[in-house]
Amino acid sequence: MTALYLAFALCVALAAAMESRITAPGCGQTPARSLASHRIVGGIEADPYSWPFICSLQYSGSHICGGSLVKSLDGTFYFVTAAHCLDRQARYYSISCAVHDRFGSNPHQQVFDISSYVNHEGYNANTFANDISVMALKSQPTETNQLQPVCVADSDYYGGETAYVIGWGTLSEGGSAARRLMEVSKPILTDSQCRSAYGSSYDSSVMVCSGILGVGGKDACQGDSGGPMVSYRNGGWHLVGVVSWGYGCARPEYPGVYADVFSLRNWLNGKIN
Repeated sequence: MTALYLAFALCVALAAAMESRITAPGCGQTPARSLASHRIVGGIEADPYSWPFICSLQYSGSHICGGSLVKSLDGTFYFVTAAHCLDRQARYYSISCAVHDRFGSNPHQQVFDISSYVNHEGYNANTFANDISVMALKSQPTETNQLQPVCVADSDYYGGETAYVIGWGTLSEGGSAARRLMEVSKPILTDSQCRSAYGSSYDSSVMVCSGILGVGGKDACQGDSGGPMVSYRNGGWHLVGVVSWGYGCARPEYPGVYADVFSLRNWLNGKIN
């Protein structure tokens, strides 16, 4: 009886684990990255191809935002970005993946046209609530060490959790965009800390913020919108936030605000699975 109960309990646990997963197994790996490698505003240049799930979202061939590749349970790749990045027909957009230097040689580069996209039905352009979008690709990527899907967060964040933000955005508020991919590490803040900074503008049901209050100096900025904020969990990188908004860039009193992927995962699951 005890053995039977244990077997039943194991099956229940496995079923629960499967139910919590909305992306294909094997996600969140970074074959070209070392966790001991270098740790945007206040960031540093990333090791080439060390974040294989980020792509440049392009409008008529020019970079406008970042975003992340995710892989559905049936093995189909989709692109997750911010809803505020998109206001034109899908045919004007493409994504450039496995890229490090936007203007240099990228021997592993793969480029995909967009067949369609859907912004969250609850997206509000005034408040940035539900600032997330999913884009379908006209053709599917070839998975390589330089191109991999990220995992979608299957658990909530906690205050103080370390996160990385990645992108080609400006290197200072009002400054020039980065040529090469940049990364920065900063802590995720509690909802109370975020509300203290932004008051009622911060909606804890669909947003998460991160930064170093009172210090600043590390943040996403213009051109990073839609890009990933990721945390390393259980052996893989998980998409925790989508770069959304903030007051300025890296200001000590105003942390960056992101769409909360865990809170929005049911919506995302309904679009990719």
